[in-house]
Amino acid sequence: MTAELSPQPLDAFLRSVASTTYEEARRLPGAAVASSRDFDEIQAYILDLYAGVDAVESYVETDGQVVDCIPEYAHPAARRWGGLAVAPDQGPPEPTESDEPMTPDTRPPDIRSRDAVSPPQHDVSAARAAPAGTTPLYRTTLSALCRFPNLAASSAKERPLDLAGTEAPAAALGKRYATGEQNLPCLGGASRINVWSPFAAASNQSTFSQQWYYAGLEGPVLQTVECGWHVDITLYGDAAPHFFVFTTRRNYEAGHSFYNQAGQVFQPVSNPYVRPGAPLAVSQSGGTQVEYKMGFYFTNNAWWLYFDDHAIGCYPAAWFENGPMATNATRAKFGGEVGTLITQWPPMGSGRHASAGFRQAAYQRVATVNPASGGAAHATLSDAGSVSGPCYSLQITNNSGPDWGSYLFFGGPGGDSC
Repeated sequence: MTAELSPQPLDAFLRSVASTTYEEARRLPGAAVASSRDFDEIQAYILDLYAGVDAVESYVETDGQVVDCIPEYAHPAARRWGGLAVAPDQGPPEPTESDEPMTPDTRPPDIRSRDAVSPPQHDVSAARAAPAGTTPLYRTTLSALCRFPNLAASSAKERPLDLAGTEAPAAALGKRYATGEQNLPCLGGASRINVWSPFAAASNQSTFSQQWYYAGLEGPVLQTVECGWHVDITLYGDAAPHFFVFTTRRNYEAGHSFYNQAGQVFQPVSNPYVRPGAPLAVSQSGGTQVEYKMGFYFTNNAWWLYFDDHAIGCYPAAWFENGPMATNATRAKFGGEVGTLITQWPPMGSGRHASAGFRQAAYQRVATVNPASGGAAHATLSDAGSVSGPCYSLQITNNSGPDWGSYLFFGGPGGDSC
């Protein structure tokens, strides 16, 4: 039997944070903190995050992340929002039979569904119930935040150019996509997202399979809520796919855009079924396909995140400061994204092109939207010119039937001519 790792107690951890100097931080593995002033900001952020907080229990998950079980009232998001979130009484509406395409015969189940599984999260990580009156929180560490040049960069979805180094030409920096989208006033949506573990270069590349819900596309303030999985070695310190949530309330600007628990913006329920930032099980080429149902639904004056039909937490409408996402979104988008800060582009999805199909290429299926007028419907997706160049591809099928509904295959190997 493998012995359980014992983490450094939270109080001892905070003493070590307080005593660490900038010169010591620069010697941490992968450290990229830009200056002593930036280090001071990171150090103060961590100490403030845990000010007055005691851990009732701490443990190490299988991916090495430390979890502290802290009193519910002491959770940083609870302090920001006046408590942890309380799940709605009812989940999001689902498409009804009348939304399915009419055919002369009843469609049989799609045989591809037999090889698609959604493993319980306790099979993926060492997640366990927190002691009564406490809730789990991933520990925020100096070693993690110092992999970025400054605090704001740790939650930037568009990475600062100075992470690229002087040798990378500006033309090599940016994003590529393979996505299907639908423009409509909506209260969110969902899909079953297939998970892979593509390679990404440490500190320089990221790759995503996700959903976006946008508002303000035509105005001065773009706002989003986003969820899915991504590989980001700088953020997590490993090359595994991690479940993530993200929001921006102002054009992806620093200080207005946050991943997971950063910024205390995402308000979780107590003891959520899965925590943003958790590692996920992965699909096998030619074998079992791992997928998780996830999505957002705007209800009870908040954007609620659901994972395998469990309410995980929410972004309160107040976060959007009376902006366009304070009431609804106007675009739903599903698919893949990659980013690079070097001349090489990373793989997207499984690393195979969309034409490779089931068991080889990444997919999202049963993509649905929740119209602002009420109810739910299978999405009607178009690529809207999202794919450019030879490195990535996309295939969309709308309204195929109840098992797969509207779905898309997407991905590609990346390379240097994308």
